[in-house]
Amino acid sequence: MKTLFTLFRKNAYFFLPFLLWVIVGGVLLATYSQRELFLSINGEHSNWADVVVTGLTYLGDGIMFGIVLFLMLVTQRFRLFFIGLAVLLLVTLVVQVAKHYFNAPRPISYFGDETATLVHTVKWVTVHSSCSFPSGHSAAAFGMFSFLAVISRNKKLGLLLIGMALCAAYSRIYLAQHFFADVYVGSIVGTLSTITVYGFFKFRDTSSSPEVCAEAVLQANTTT
Repeated sequence: MKTLFTLFRKNAYFFLPFLLWVIVGGVLLATYSQRELFLSINGEHSNWADVVVTGLTYLGDGIMFGIVLFLMLVTQRFRLFFIGLAVLLLVTLVVQVAKHYFNAPRPISYFGDETATLVHTVKWVTVHSSCSFPSGHSAAAFGMFSFLAVISRNKKLGLLLIGMALCAAYSRIYLAQHFFADVYVGSIVGTLSTITVYGFFKFRDTSSSPEVCAEAVLQANTTT
């Protein structure tokens, strides 16, 4: 528990905005229907936004996370590489199991005959029709950016990183790939994956430290 509290305290620039997002998002889900939330977000679009948002959605692509891990491997930051890899694997496992368990319809299937008149799609983006819940892109984005936030020396970057994660989540609704609940739960899955994995590694460090100290004292006494 102390390890988690320290993690939150040191990375408040990321986790406080995230907590606000969880609260506000939960209120929106409790207040408005799935249909209302989707149409209010997806309905606001423009030609220039189509291009910008298409780029933003790649922030949550697993390939982007893979690039970050590759850079850590190249720079020989092996411990961080394995922590990040564990986060990515946990995110992937949870998301894929949930997707196939719920097998929820995506917007174009949900709206059926109304899709052509109600749902905005971008012509160069392939829109999927099944396994909507939760959003894998949102989970990967929040997993990656929360991971970068906790390992960054400049903790103020957490504000930028949470903003980028939210942009990736927003893009999934704009591009008609997911509903609000999909990206909301995906964001929680991704962030909790980082907290779980990073917290586990830090707990191992703190729990093993006393043993190391005791061994060092014992060796010192033996030599004297």
